[in-house]
Amino acid sequence: HQSYNQQLKEVHLPSAFSQTQYDQDIGDNDSHFHDALDQWRQLNLAPSFIRFAHKVDPLSATMPLLLHNWREIIELWIVEMEASDDEGLRALLK
Repeated sequence: HQSYNQQLKEVHLPSAFSQTQYDQDIGDNDSHFHDALDQWRQLNLAPSFIRFAHKVDPLSATMPLLLHNWREIIELWIVEMEASDDEGLRALLK
């Protein structure tokens, strides 16, 4: 006997949203932040998020860069959070 949730998992294909950011393997120099940024770039075209992603991408391409630039990334995030609409907030908060 299987639970209802188990039956649904067997019937339905997993969606792109069902994976958490920690379910995927990343390289030694990669970061979950940069992977999530790339995924949200494909899903969200809000101007505030696109601006943020464009500015932050070169600052976070590797884990060493992310750690080195974390203060600047947070400052850019705060600026875009203040200027963002509802659609942009969704991606910025994830």
